[in-house]
Amino acid sequence: MKASEKELNMLGLCQRAGKLVSGDELVEKALKQGKVHVLICASDVSVKTLDRYQKYSQAYQVPLNTHFNKIQLSHAIGKSRSLCGIQDRGMAKKFLSYTTGSEETI
Repeated sequence: MKASEKELNMLGLCQRAGKLVSGDELVEKALKQGKVHVLICASDVSVKTLDRYQKYSQAYQVPLNTHFNKIQLSHAIGKSRSLCGIQDRGMAKKFLSYTTGSEETI
């Protein structure tokens, strides 16, 4: 199984476990409250939206993943979304391990 498939499967697991927040307003609110450990933004969002979440990622020191398009994200979590955030620290570490090959400290 490819790393990207594992990442998408992890997003689905997070959604089912209730540890995934999705949608622009909800993600922004959770991010500002310090509840998001990884941001996932679709690669085909508007330039303005991508720029805003890149700035949030840097300001709140949260990793940003832009490897997937809106269709892939929506299919993985079962909702039509282009932005989501993982709220569980352990799940976030596991998600990042698929990309980097090692579980980083979050």
